[in-house]
Amino acid sequence: GQDITALRTPQIAEMGVAYVPENMGIFSDLSVKENMLLAARSAKNAGQMDEARLKWIFKLFPAVEKFWNHPAGKLSGGQKQMLAVSRAIVEPRELLIIDEPSKGLAPAIINNMIDAFGELKAQGVTILLVEQNIHFARRLGDSVAVMDNGRVVHSGSMAAFSADEPLQQSLLGLAL
Repeated sequence: GQDITALRTPQIAEMGVAYVPENMGIFSDLSVKENMLLAARSAKNAGQMDEARLKWIFKLFPAVEKFWNHPAGKLSGGQKQMLAVSRAIVEPRELLIIDEPSKGLAPAIINNMIDAFGELKAQGVTILLVEQNIHFARRLGDSVAVMDNGRVVHSGSMAAFSADEPLQQSLLGLAL
């Protein structure tokens, strides 16, 4: 890989990296459409959205299309999360970093997110998921790294981790 620590955010984005923060990073006073246009703004496309890509996003997240002209601040938590992810993928990405995407979401929305992330994975997008909901992470992850106080205390395949209930209980303190 390439060290990107000294690069500016636009340079990192041009390399195909996108980040969805825990607070979602949407502009509440702007419409869903305006949020998407801002996300599409790059030197390559000058704020124009690829129609085929937009249709694909609408298929992944129908709420984005449904509330296209509504203020983003009026959306539910799940709809805001869909918008946040849509903003991140309005341009093709190689790496999507997502912080706590299931936080506070209803089970139906979580399932929708899992399906959408599965579609992204199928298209070759690498997803770095920061998530406390192990059940959500298990359904998406190929690999797992468990952190405690900023240090990695376990890493390995998700399949092996999921099959080892005593390990999960010792690391996560969960009764599974």
